[in-house]
Amino acid sequence: MRSVSPLNRTLMSATVTVATFSNMQEASIVQGMLESNGIPSMISDQNNLYVPVFGGVNLLVYERDAPRALELLKEHHD
Repeated sequence: MRSVSPLNRTLMSATVTVATFSNMQEASIVQGMLESNGIPSMISDQNNLYVPVFGGVNLLVYERDAPRALELLKEHHD
């Protein structure tokens, strides 16, 4: 079992998933939109070749940015 450093544990607990996508391309496009609006984000499962089988690609933001990120996602929903 891999251990998680206290710093990484803090960073992980400070993020929330704001959207899940079926592929990396969609997640990257939305990540770019968030970041162009000043919201840093991270993509999980970006190295997983079996993403469609295991639930998708998650887009995460810091908890403090989640309300604004969700607002932007709603505004830009196609």
